[in-house]
Amino acid sequence: MPDKNYLPIQILHDFAERIERLNIAYMLTGSMAMMNYSLYRFTADVNVVLELKSEDAKRIIGVFEPDYYVPHNAVSRAIFSEKMFNVIHHETAFKIDCVIKKQTAFQEIAFERRSRTDFYGRKIWIITKEDLIISKLLWAKDSLSEKQLTDVKNLAKTGFDAGYVEKWTNELGVYKLLAQCRKEIEE
Repeated sequence: MPDKNYLPIQILHDFAERIERLNIAYMLTGSMAMMNYSLYRFTADVNVVLELKSEDAKRIIGVFEPDYYVPHNAVSRAIFSEKMFNVIHHETAFKIDCVIKKQTAFQEIAFERRSRTDFYGRKIWIITKEDLIISKLLWAKDSLSEKQLTDVKNLAKTGFDAGYVEKWTNELGVYKLLAQCRKEIEE
């Protein structure tokens, strides 16, 4: 397992400190969040969901520059379209995917359920294991990524609230993918 000196963790800690300074709500997700629940998997970036309003674009740019490359127009476009933008740490070229929180029932609930957890020496807002499983199933549905399904299987092996996950996977149309992952775990 990595420690707090591992570059992605250092960048995440710095990112969280800057975002918290702006009082912007966020949660860690993706493969870095997996490290909290399951196992370490190499990652080329950090994925963070942010709750941003249009007026936050200038604040984001101001708090990250000049230490990070921040594509100015991409920030505003991402907020408006509820998509994603990246910030890149200049010194290391490490990338942070900043996903804008969508105004959907699942995203609202997932954001409400996030928890503040000690993540290698710093308190970080992190997605719950169940919501990470659901998110990875949604990504797998759209991308057909075997890596996402492998992540789901690894997360599921360590236990989860099956009732909650089944409810949301049924509602979001990814229950078959969940069932497939559970079947493969049992084999």
